[in-house]
Amino acid sequence: MRHLFVVLFFCGTALAQTPPGITTQPARVSVSLGATATLRVSAGGTAPLRYQWSQDRAAILNATNATLTLANIQISQAGIYSVFVTNDFGSATSKDAAIEVDPAFIKIMTGAIVSDGGDSTSASWIDYDNDGDLDLFISNFDTPLNFLYQNNGDGTFARITTGPLATTHAQCEASVWADYDNDGDLDVFVSTFGNDFLFRNDTGGVFTRPTTGPVVASGGSSRGAAWGDYDNDGNVDLFVANEQSQKNFLFHNNGDGSFTRVTTGRVANDIGYSTACAWADYDNDGDLDLYVSNRGQASFLYRNDGPLGFARVAADPVVQAVGASHGAAWADYDNDGFLDLFVANQSGQKNFLFHNNGNGTFTRVTTGAIANDVAEGWGCAWGDYDNDGWIDLFVANGNVNNTAINDFLYHNNGDGTFQKITSGSLVNDGELGDSCAWGDYNGDGFLDLFVSNFNGQNNRLYRNSGNANHWLIVKCVGRISNRAAIGARVQVAATIGEKRLAQIREISGGSGYNGQNSLYAHFGLGSAARVERIVIRWPSGVIQELGEMAGDRLIVVKEPSRLRTVSTHDGNVDFLLESDRAARFQIETSENLLDWTPIQSNTPPGPFTLPLAGGAGFVRALEIP
Repeated sequence: MRHLFVVLFFCGTALAQTPPGITTQPARVSVSLGATATLRVSAGGTAPLRYQWSQDRAAILNATNATLTLANIQISQAGIYSVFVTNDFGSATSKDAAIEVDPAFIKIMTGAIVSDGGDSTSASWIDYDNDGDLDLFISNFDTPLNFLYQNNGDGTFARITTGPLATTHAQCEASVWADYDNDGDLDVFVSTFGNDFLFRNDTGGVFTRPTTGPVVASGGSSRGAAWGDYDNDGNVDLFVANEQSQKNFLFHNNGDGSFTRVTTGRVANDIGYSTACAWADYDNDGDLDLYVSNRGQASFLYRNDGPLGFARVAADPVVQAVGASHGAAWADYDNDGFLDLFVANQSGQKNFLFHNNGNGTFTRVTTGAIANDVAEGWGCAWGDYDNDGWIDLFVANGNVNNTAINDFLYHNNGDGTFQKITSGSLVNDGELGDSCAWGDYNGDGFLDLFVSNFNGQNNRLYRNSGNANHWLIVKCVGRISNRAAIGARVQVAATIGEKRLAQIREISGGSGYNGQNSLYAHFGLGSAARVERIVIRWPSGVIQELGEMAGDRLIVVKEPSRLRTVSTHDGNVDFLLESDRAARFQIETSENLLDWTPIQSNTPPGPFTLPLAGGAGFVRALEIP
């Protein structure tokens, strides 16, 4: 009998029984208060994998995914984190990863101001509705509309969606604000690739768009822009930087709401690939000079020689250092009384820091991170964010290939050097920064920071947490000078610790890249609860001095009116009374400076004539409240 044996062969691989193995470790995270911190781990091994995250070796409730997300993070959540991964065949523990929570700023995570998205190119802090708190305007390039946010006064903002400023669209670049018609409301110029925009603020935020005149019909490839009263006639003028080898634009304010394009001189005829501009009185002679950054060629520095016009500076490191230059901003970083210059560069080049030597020349700083960091700089803005009396610097970086990159924050050490800050969301968010601006939007005396991002990313707002340092904010109101006091120089003296510091701030009509800090002069006072002296040099030439004053407040300083004798003829004296046009005065005369006799009432600013009395006489003008 034959037996049939059947042999079965099983082909294949036995089921894997692999314990977990960490393939990607969690990485250190540094964020600001209120931000969202995220840790991630990748692991291999036989499914299912189970995760348990721990903080400082203590298990976190419900933290059982490969990703750990901590929203609205607080100081108590700073620590060392790890994750324990298990399956049915074993376990693995990740390496430790730190979450650092920096308390200096709070990252704002809610509201349209940080969630609208856009291709944002500018950031300007302004009080456009004259209600006493700072609003925000952002221009966009490829986004349908620009963004105007009204400050609600409670730490939040409402986006304005009506009116020409909020509904006019083009490929917008810079937005810079000034009261060009001296009516008490801030107006705005917006540069575009084409005909630029001018929006006149008629009453507390009701805007009209002029459609005629050279400012809106010059048709340049406009990038940067800045307001400045270069001839000190009381009306702010406008400079516009054009790229693509065009002449730049200089518009003179005629004082009647119109402008004339200046066509003579180097400042109106030099051709470059200009990207940004900033006015400042770098030689302390009382009139505004102009820096224009160029990409890939020597930048321009024009020294204002008053009646002699502008002279282009040629032999100085400021214009001899060539880079892919964009943002530029002036500040006296070493408190020596002279404005220094920072220039942000792109294309993997070092940025430029130029120290003002006080004799009309500059020295390029070559040591320290601020002069040697390599990134993709666009905007830059100076501000004493910790109120220690030394002005600090923020630089917005954005890679044109849309690769995320961190921004820079440099803390001023008070000895001519800077420390690069590496903690907090401001310098770790890794986005596409473009413009930036400092302004105290919640009125607590500490500067907050807004950063615009391009290519559809959400913009960023960081609220300053503050500290124990004192401060003073000065709002200047021009009366003979332009109403917004652009170009006014404010000096504050105070003893901080054991050192007496004299800080200066110059009210700027636009700097950085396409943006504008608040028009208020902000001073950190450190340990000093009082200032010893405030001196304001107005563009008109008037020097105003205020004595000792308590800090930790905002003060409003109006430029003094001025009464001048113009001529004497035919037994009469011609006077010129200079002030803002809404003021009214009572004119009085005296022979002994003790007894005064009113002779005219309700007198407006301007010329008037009085009979020449016999003997010595005195005239004064008293403003009527």
